[in-house]
Amino acid sequence: MASNQRLTYFNKHLTDSLWDLWCIASGIGIWPRFIEPKLLKVSKKTITIEQLPKSLEGLRLLQFSDLHFKKNTSNRFLKKIQRKVAELSPDIIVFTGDFICHSNLHDPNALKDFLNVFKAPYGCYAVLGNHDYSEPVSLNDQGEYDVVSNSSSLISQGFSRLFKKVHLAKRSTPRASAIATHPKLIELLAKTPFTLLNNANICIPIGNSALNICGLGEYILGKTDPATAFKDYDNRYPGIILLHNPDGLRLLEKFPGEIVLSGHTHGGQVNLPWMWQKFTLLENPQFKSGLMQSHGKWIYINRGVGANMPFRWFAPPELLLMTLEASK
Repeated sequence: MASNQRLTYFNKHLTDSLWDLWCIASGIGIWPRFIEPKLLKVSKKTITIEQLPKSLEGLRLLQFSDLHFKKNTSNRFLKKIQRKVAELSPDIIVFTGDFICHSNLHDPNALKDFLNVFKAPYGCYAVLGNHDYSEPVSLNDQGEYDVVSNSSSLISQGFSRLFKKVHLAKRSTPRASAIATHPKLIELLAKTPFTLLNNANICIPIGNSALNICGLGEYILGKTDPATAFKDYDNRYPGIILLHNPDGLRLLEKFPGEIVLSGHTHGGQVNLPWMWQKFTLLENPQFKSGLMQSHGKWIYINRGVGANMPFRWFAPPELLLMTLEASK
């Protein structure tokens, strides 16, 4: 068994190394492989809300997503995120899922140290993504959301996805739905400033008013449970909803909340015609990235700061700084 594991490890890293060499030798691969993944853009949006309490006017909320922390995550890039967030000085910080990659918690102390730098006057909040449970879940050959193997390299998986036609079944297998949260990640998050909202709501007092922040479980594992999540939602006040995968929006149509913040898509990641939909398989392709409205709610899909594979084309890493404003 140990011999097979070593061979698998060797093959994965050989493939990844050959891919890096091709990116350099081709010239065309240098930008998406080595430059764009390290760029960090700040998107600033002002969101108008009807009858917004005066205490919440001008409130600044920062969202980041999809860290995909792993062994080779650049410490320099992590410090860039920390520095930029500190410069923006938000009132609230939220993270919309995928702390880790393929359920592997590499170097927990480094991840904890990174998260412990963040602070905001009204707190830091987070939800889990599909990589943050005890086993990784993605699409199987039948287009179902299922437990997946991590035996092949990301490059091999990418090329397989590129040339394979997959029809989304829009359902989770019983095996995927039975997966539990990642106990070591949950334990780690409890030692950071981030409050995990796993199908839960918190109502934060702000001045003479308050703000609901409601977090949902992961959609592709069948863990999105709005009936439980909104149980403690206070309808007297506005609400920010945290939902890792925007495909889960259809489950929220009958529930309150003015703004939904999502990630998961990496903004399409490889934004070339036809190609992005091969890598970013969504039930609702219109939810690729950016700001939009749906069923009376503002929706923002964040491009995230990391990825399984460090390769981005016209989808640079992103921080969102959102300011609340009362509608005129």
